[in-house]
Amino acid sequence: MSMDIRDLIRQFGFGDDDTDEIMQDPQIQSMIAQPELQQALENPQIASLFGKVGGMLAQGGIMPDDVDSLLSDADAMGGLETLLGGGEYDEIDLDEAAAAYQPAAEDAADRKFADALKSWIAQTVQEIPARDVCMLEIGFHAAFDETDQVRYEIWLAYNTEETRRKNRERFGTEVWNWINWTDGQFRLLPDEPFAAWRQSQGYDEDNDGDEMIARIYDLAAVAVTELHSAQFTEQIFGKKIPFIIEDFEYSPQTAVRAVKVNGAELFDKQFFADCGFADDDGEDTESSTRSAE
Repeated sequence: MSMDIRDLIRQFGFGDDDTDEIMQDPQIQSMIAQPELQQALENPQIASLFGKVGGMLAQGGIMPDDVDSLLSDADAMGGLETLLGGGEYDEIDLDEAAAAYQPAAEDAADRKFADALKSWIAQTVQEIPARDVCMLEIGFHAAFDETDQVRYEIWLAYNTEETRRKNRERFGTEVWNWINWTDGQFRLLPDEPFAAWRQSQGYDEDNDGDEMIARIYDLAAVAVTELHSAQFTEQIFGKKIPFIIEDFEYSPQTAVRAVKVNGAELFDKQFFADCGFADDDGEDTESSTRSAE
């Protein structure tokens, strides 16, 4: 049994017309053409797992207990990485890549947007009610509003020591991805500065999406670096708190940004593994020999 990508899209509530439109998206077409995805769709275990997801969605949505059930099923099948074939990256030396990564505002519009990001990040973090915050994340995604129109959103989420401890007990390992967010809520950047910046740079989200997202993350890195220089999180939480700049899936570039703006000492071996890096010397702390491959 194999799984059709259209069936997968329909499981998330899209009708036939919307599914056809999604399938015509150039980025979706490029993703579908990847041999790794084709191989995954032919895997009957993955088809079974997504069938279960579809059943949960049909019954009103995925609840916290459902996540446990799905992860348990995936573990019984060898783990999600095994099912999906793992990630294959060109070899990267993390220290060299972080040293070479130099995010910067390239013009006045970039500088204005970086300042807006910095102000929003500072205000948003100050409004977090918890005092045991241990991780912050800034990301971008496309969402649909009540009229099914696409909205482009920049968000901030956080984790606390209490949630981190519970997740270690629950999953048996450190968790850095979206399951880790303490209250599951997005804190969104107001649309006006974001829309003004997109217009000033002439971005067409349908055709320039990857380039635009890369620049968003570069300018977020600029903002976070400046906040760290002012010891912003130390003043609020009593210690330096790491910012991760990424969406829902980590990659080697996630680690490059994280090390550049925060320093490698704020991350553990599991984070770098989640980003696709192997620790060649077997240490749990930062290492110049880490490589993604």
